Amino acid sequence: MKKAGLLLASIVFLSMLLTACNKDNIRCTHESEFCGFISAEEFDKTGPLTDTFLKRLNNSLTDQEKLERLSDWLKCKRCVENAAILCNACIETFPAQSEIKVRFLINGQPKEKTLDILMDDPLRFRGYHD
Repeated sequence: MKKAGLLLASIVFLSMLLTACNKDNIRCTHESEFCGFISAEEFDKTGPLTDTFLKRLNNSLTDQEKLERLSDWLKCKRCVENAAILCNACIETFPAQSEIKVRFLINGQPKEKTLDILMDDPLRFRGYHD
């Protein structure tokens, strides 16, 4: 009976470990610093943290995949309720810009902002707007 319990516990532990790493190795880096800026409503101060994440993405990924990884990285944060890609390279600037709609939780209250990403190499933080 102890072997069955140990086996079950091992299976549960391994499945938790594998699913935690299953988001294409997205690590929820800089969460406390990022959420600190968000709770102070200093959104643009998250730019360097976002750029650090974007610089570390694998160059073999497509731009769409990079935006998806960014969205996943944002959603892993406790202060982000949702992050959805609105468009990929839809704003005709040089370089083009993409948009991600981010729904933050600030003191329990939702606040939506649109995150602009420059489609450079590597992708870069541009800023937020309402």
